[in-house]
Amino acid sequence: MLASAAVLTAIAPIALPAPALADSSSPAAAVAGRHTGPDVIDTRAADVYPEGVAWDPTRRAFLVGSALKGTLSVIRLDGTVEELAPSLGMVSTLGIRVDTARNRILVAYSDFWIRQRLEVGDQPPTSGVAVFALDTGKLQRRIDVAQGLARTFANDLTFDPQGNIYVTDSVSATLQRIDLAGHVTPVVTDPRFAADIVGLNGITWHPDGYLLALRYDNGAMFRITPNAPAGRRVAEVALPRPLVGTDGLALRPDGSLVVVTNSIGEAVGAPGGVDAVTVVASRDGWRSATVRSQVAPWPTGGPTTVAVTPYGDYVLSGEVGTVLVGETSDRIVLRRLPRSTTPHHGHHGHRPTGASTSSTSTSSKGTIR
Repeated sequence: MLASAAVLTAIAPIALPAPALADSSSPAAAVAGRHTGPDVIDTRAADVYPEGVAWDPTRRAFLVGSALKGTLSVIRLDGTVEELAPSLGMVSTLGIRVDTARNRILVAYSDFWIRQRLEVGDQPPTSGVAVFALDTGKLQRRIDVAQGLARTFANDLTFDPQGNIYVTDSVSATLQRIDLAGHVTPVVTDPRFAADIVGLNGITWHPDGYLLALRYDNGAMFRITPNAPAGRRVAEVALPRPLVGTDGLALRPDGSLVVVTNSIGEAVGAPGGVDAVTVVASRDGWRSATVRSQVAPWPTGGPTTVAVTPYGDYVLSGEVGTVLVGETSDRIVLRRLPRSTTPHHGHHGHRPTGASTSSTSTSSKGTIR
């Protein structure tokens, strides 16, 4: 998500310093033990504004995209930031997944926000999936999912055990699939997916053979079974309340779902939610779900998604909302979802530490690998 043309045209080339962790005098920045990882990684990197994040077990580090520059970067547990892959062009790099079995990094990209702010010349509306080699970071291929549409916004993605990729388009009623050969086919077209600005967004593969996805603007959750008969592929999941403003989500090993909501969309006219992290769970195969826990408000503003790691669940706040309203910041925060057990209706005190209401001890947008 991007700033005004004045801000965008004034930016300098990426400069990635090697910042440290947050001030160690803060309890939230303390490292609890050798194998636990930091509670907060509070770092700096110019002009990155990451919206998507994934855990890379091969580097023991986070991979992030750039809503502003279309790059791919590594953030290590000590806060060091380094570019892994150069810009894909005038696009935002958004949802990210790591497929270790196939040595792939999968990245959804789109110029949807850039087109709102900049003159892109004769570049047609652009959305796609970029495939990078996990070991080298080298771009292997770009797969177009725009299909000639006048409006297209590839936003998030996930993949199944066979390696098929599923891509949400936040302004389309169609969910698309990409097979290992790079062929793009529609999984389903459903009017409940379509939106003017930001509709279907976060998506993840469930090991029982279906997808879970949420709309940003109205907070509806869907269970999508790609191989079901055509008329039975989509079912809305019954929620106790809509999760409005859902951006990213992640399935935990215990089967619960971590959902990150924000109010960033309000800057561009999309109904937004609150800055919060909610854990939901289901006992009936995601035909319905209940709220297990919630942290609201989230201690760092503008959270967009979460990465499940061996050290816990880390929520990304990459200042996307800041650049969207035409301001600048170089701050990137990855804050771990605390593991304490408290009632699920939320905790509004102790904001500096991000006290958790989680009732689980298990540690993105994405399938856990």
